[in-house]
Amino acid sequence: MLSIAVLAASCSTSTTSDSNATSDTSPAAADSAPLPSTTVVPSSTSPSTTSTSTTSTTSTTTTTSTTSTTTTVAIAAAPGPLDLSQDVVGIGYSAGGRPIFAERLGDPGGRRVLVIGAIHGDEDDGLAIVDELRRRAVPDDIELWIIESMNPDGVAAQDRHNDRGVDLNRNFPYRWGPIGVEGDGQYAGTGPASEPETQAVTNLITQLRPDIVIWYHQDLFVISPAQGREGRVRARYAELTGLPIGEITGGTYTGVAATWARNELADADGVAFIVELGGTLSPAEAATHADAVLVVAAEG
Repeated sequence: MLSIAVLAASCSTSTTSDSNATSDTSPAAADSAPLPSTTVVPSSTSPSTTSTSTTSTTSTTTTTSTTSTTTTVAIAAAPGPLDLSQDVVGIGYSAGGRPIFAERLGDPGGRRVLVIGAIHGDEDDGLAIVDELRRRAVPDDIELWIIESMNPDGVAAQDRHNDRGVDLNRNFPYRWGPIGVEGDGQYAGTGPASEPETQAVTNLITQLRPDIVIWYHQDLFVISPAQGREGRVRARYAELTGLPIGEITGGTYTGVAATWARNELADADGVAFIVELGGTLSPAEAATHADAVLVVAAEG
C-alpha cells in the first residue's frame, strides 16, 4: 500500500458534451490557488491479518503483517519545473486547496501516455479506469502517467465545476472564449487558464510532452472522429471498447483541454482526445477501457 504525505513546495450545471474549440484569443496570466494551511498526511497503517490452524496434538498460529510505504511528495505551489524522474509528482493544488498528483507507471524513458480520469467532477467513472491501470502490467517501452482527477473539488462535491464555479474544460488557454458568469454550466472563468487546476495540467503537459493524452467524460457514449494519426488512434480505441464514432454537438467548445493539448503537441504529431463514457461503468467495462489504453499506447 502506498501512502502519500503532502509537503508544500515552491516551484519556478448543466451537462454538456465536449469537443473541439472554435475561436481564438490570447493567453493571459492567472493567480495560483492559495496553499492549504495544514500538511495532509494520510494514514500509513494497515491492519494485520491473523490465521490459525489446529491439529489434535499441536496448535500453530501465524500472523502476517502488511507494511505500508509512505512517500512524501512536494506539491508545486505555482507552475514551474517539475521533477519528472519521480514516480509520484505533485503538480499543484485545486482552487479549494486539494493536491493534484500525477503518477508514473511502466518504463521510464518509453513513449509517454497520459490518462486523466476526470475533469468534470460529476463525470468521474474514469477514476475506475485509472484504478484499473494501476493494476496492469504496462507494456515495455511505455511510460504511463495517470491523474485520477484534475478537478478534486468537483469530485468531492459531485459537481461539474471547481470550487470557483469554473468549468475547467472551458478554461484552457488555446482558443479560450468568455462563457457566462459564475453559476452558469459552462462558465469559462475570468480568463485563459485562470484556474490553478488548468495551470497545473498545462504545466505538466508542456514539460512531459506525452505522445497520447486521454480525458474521460460522460455520458454520451461516443468518440468524435478525426483525421490522420489522431483519427486512427481514436478509431482503434473505439473498436477495442465498443464505443461508436460520432459527432458531438450541443455546447460552446472554446478553451477545451484536449484541443489545447492537441495544439501544444502538434509539432510531434501528438494525439489528445476525449472518451465519452456512458451513464454508468461496470467493473468489467472499466477493465476493458484500461486494456484499450495499453493497446493504443503500445501500437501508437
